[in-house]
Amino acid sequence: LAYGLDKQNSKTSEKIAVYDLGGGTFDITILELNSGVFEVKSTNGDTFLGG
Repeated sequence: LAYGLDKQNSKTSEKIAVYDLGGGTFDITILELNSGVFEVKSTNGDTFLGG
């Protein structure tokens, strides 16, 4: 990710929420980061919100 979360030396599992306020949608993705591996747990969006 842009903030280097994959570069941290963390042995614990972290959950991360990524919001995307795109041009025509509003999306959210829930990721779990564990030992440098990103796993997408859930993603959803609303096509009526956003630009």
